[in-house]
Amino acid sequence: MLSRTKWGLVLSTSAFALLLSTAPLTPTLAASASASSESHGTAGGGVASSSSHSDATADGAGASASANGGASAHNEGAVGSSDSSVSTHAGATGNDTATDTATADGENAGVVNDDGSVTAGVDLATSGTDASASGSASASSLTADGTSAAVDLEGASTGTGEAHGHAFADGSTDTFADDTSAYSASTADGDIEVSTSGGGSISGTASVDASNTATTNGLDGAASASSSASVDLSAASTGDGSASSSAHIDSDSLGTVDTGTRTATTSSFAEGTSTADNLGSGTSASASGSGAAAAEAGIDDNSASSSSSVNPAVTVSTP
Repeated sequence: MLSRTKWGLVLSTSAFALLLSTAPLTPTLAASASASSESHGTAGGGVASSSSHSDATADGAGASASANGGASAHNEGAVGSSDSSVSTHAGATGNDTATDTATADGENAGVVNDDGSVTAGVDLATSGTDASASGSASASSLTADGTSAAVDLEGASTGTGEAHGHAFADGSTDTFADDTSAYSASTADGDIEVSTSGGGSISGTASVDASNTATTNGLDGAASASSSASVDLSAASTGDGSASSSAHIDSDSLGTVDTGTRTATTSSFAEGTSTADNLGSGTSASASGSGAAAAEAGIDDNSASSSSSVNPAVTVSTP
């Protein structure tokens, strides 16, 4: 009797174990998300700079994350002023098949010392069906002699994609004058490079304006000199492509009088180049510049004058 009871328990336990081993398993997946952002702004010593970084990750249905950052800076002093601002956003919504991630970085700087130079950069990357990132960066400077420079970048990426951009602008002037001579020179430089893939898009601009004049301060004869240089750039890319533009302008002039020989002489010079390149549909770029220089001089009945100018321009696009 005891033996039969023992074997019955064994059989019952084995059958229960078998039922457990053949029951369907339903896994429980936990959704997770994270986001972070940091921003910095610095001003002083002739520099205004700012930077920002945002990232977001979402894994699993029902998970979502977003982060936003921004910073700005302003510097003003005896040699000029500068400004910079930046903003970034990253967002992700999770799903059952893959992790969605987004990162956004932006940085720039406006610098004022003997001349003004500005830079801006934007880097965006997204992965997954519901990922997004956006960013913008701008910087500008104005020197005491009136030279201005500015750059701006704005980009976005959705799904799986990337957007990258860098912009630079710089200008300067130089003048000299004494009793018998006057000299003026101006320079403008700019460059933009952008690239994208997948769901990325970005566009940028850069500009420079520089000009100055000089006049002799002597009482016997007179001379004057003037110069100017400017550039205007743009570049844009969407999808799989890239675009770039650049320009450089130089101009100078000189006017002199010779109080011994009673003669007047002048000279002027202007030179410039511009380039624009693009690759892929939805890309475009343009670059233009202008430069001018002029000088006048006179003593007694003798006078001289000269002038030069240059205006390079180029545009490319692919619909």
